[in-house]
Amino acid sequence: MSFFGSLFSGIGSVLSVVVSKLVPAILKIVGVQLEKFGRALEDFFKELGLIEQEDKLEEIGDKSLQAEQDELHPVKVEDFDSYEKYLAAVKEYEVDAEKSALIPQDDKFHKAIEILLGMAIAQYGQSMGEFGQIVVNNPDFYSKSGRLAEFASVARTDPQTFAEIVNYIENKNMSTEKNDAAFDKLVEMEKKHSPDAADAQIWLTVSNMNQKK
Repeated sequence: MSFFGSLFSGIGSVLSVVVSKLVPAILKIVGVQLEKFGRALEDFFKELGLIEQEDKLEEIGDKSLQAEQDELHPVKVEDFDSYEKYLAAVKEYEVDAEKSALIPQDDKFHKAIEILLGMAIAQYGQSMGEFGQIVVNNPDFYSKSGRLAEFASVARTDPQTFAEIVNYIENKNMSTEKNDAAFDKLVEMEKKHSPDAADAQIWLTVSNMNQKK
């Protein structure tokens, strides 16, 4: 069984092995733009179906931070056997408004990203973890209006194509047929994202996504 196939034997392992590496990298690269990047990730997580349209990352992060520090009834990820159950418990937690005001906004976004990225990896597997690293490598490009949500839509509706897109971007060996299919899907996605761009510019953008060694 793969690492990602055994996640639910202890979901905290995602945080310690994968998410604990990706999230600090995001924070380091994005820096003062964390809130802006968090908004793009919020749309990404909503499109994946991990949170509802009315949910806000900073509210999830705030609730999680306060819940895990609750002296009487702490809510901690390691006490649950799935992220869905953990997130449901977090969303039901009643926060203290005074404590909320003292928690930095970046800390709230950090915590929410940690939770939801772990949840995405647990649900969608290794390719989602690899995509997280891709985004870390080029956050400005992937966080541009609507682009992350478009990737999330493909991951949700066609996981196999999403995995092949990730393989294309990472320049992994694939058959010519799969490589071309991934390229064509990315062209289709870019046309939705930039409808006024010329075909040549879109093809160049997609070609540049490929991280040639």
